[in-house]
Amino acid sequence: MYITPLTEWIALLILLAIGLWIRVWLGSHYAGFMSDQNLFVQWMNEIRQYGLGTVYIHDTNINYPPLFLLIMQGYAALVHGFGITIQAGQLSFKWLLILLDLCACIIVFCWSRNIRSTPTRWLLFSLFVFNPALIVNSSIWGQVDILNGILMAGALLTVVAFPLVAGLLFAIALFTKLQAIVIAPVFGFYVLKCIWQRQIKPLIYMVVGAIIPVVVVVIYFASYGGLQAMFKGAYISAVGLYTQVTLNALNIWFYVIGTVPTMNDTEKLWNIISLRNVGFILLLIAVIYTGIYLWKCRVLYTAVLLKAAAWISFAFFMLPTEIHERYSIPALILLLLIAMIDRKWIAIACVLSVTITYNLWGVLTSNLPRIPGMIIVWIHLFILLWMGWLMYREMRENSKNQLRKSTIHAEEAR
Repeated sequence: MYITPLTEWIALLILLAIGLWIRVWLGSHYAGFMSDQNLFVQWMNEIRQYGLGTVYIHDTNINYPPLFLLIMQGYAALVHGFGITIQAGQLSFKWLLILLDLCACIIVFCWSRNIRSTPTRWLLFSLFVFNPALIVNSSIWGQVDILNGILMAGALLTVVAFPLVAGLLFAIALFTKLQAIVIAPVFGFYVLKCIWQRQIKPLIYMVVGAIIPVVVVVIYFASYGGLQAMFKGAYISAVGLYTQVTLNALNIWFYVIGTVPTMNDTEKLWNIISLRNVGFILLLIAVIYTGIYLWKCRVLYTAVLLKAAAWISFAFFMLPTEIHERYSIPALILLLLIAMIDRKWIAIACVLSVTITYNLWGVLTSNLPRIPGMIIVWIHLFILLWMGWLMYREMRENSKNQLRKSTIHAEEAR
């Protein structure tokens, strides 16, 4: 089915208009997670008072990296220019998150235009625009995970063709939320494979791209004397701030393995190893499996990198301790993109859209009962294993193809 470019853009505008209406309606009818929004509004006011360069010095409780603060600074200046006072729980604040949502939708649309299967592409793009988990997270909750997730996805989508841009986007993602570090193993294994294949030029481009924003941020904060305070607040103090085994995330630590959510993760298993370290070991196993998958896939196409990143991102949500319910959003974003290029992953993206929405809504309404929550955890575990199985099948298929090619070459040599 062929659709003209003009028709595509008209369809996009219609979808965005409907998506905008849904977000505005929900954002105006539900206050959301007020503690997060109150903090963000407080930070906006402090940035206006002290400036971004020194705000970490004056408020040592700020634990977000500077990019989101910079965006909030620009948004606050724009809104206050119209004489509007930004208030938590109101559209005056949530418009920022709604606009970020719509920007993410436009980016995904532009990327997806190269996908051949037009009906499937539009159906899955609609799932992105109207995704309940993404809408609840931003328009109702008042969080910014969509920005971090789309930057992580952008880095993965550009690493093969535009490594300079990939390095740039990955560094920017790290300046948005520290959680972006979870896809670092994917880039690490990609770098190792490039070195093995003696492809040095992409590595140079990636490093240069990553260094550019780092240098800019370091020079900026150093010039105000706030570099150390920024690094400590955004990256050091943010780690280990909470010590519960799970912070409302419906993962393995939510009753399923015998732990209660409020249990301290410093408690030891069999008086040998802390629960926190058990979580790290489980995540390390997932990282190793990621490396095996990337190594077995002879050619690291964009789809392969996306799948590896989605696997490790969801494993990061499921396996370690101290995980928030919102940490599943980047994995969901990656899965929605994968579903557009590999139909075997569509069901995974659809199911997680529902279960993650349930998790977020349960926290928002302070209603996360034990039995239904455990059912969701088992669904999540099944999905994690399902993702791993699909990756295994892909590895096995690649091995068969490689063996077939080797046999053909051997016969031709005779």
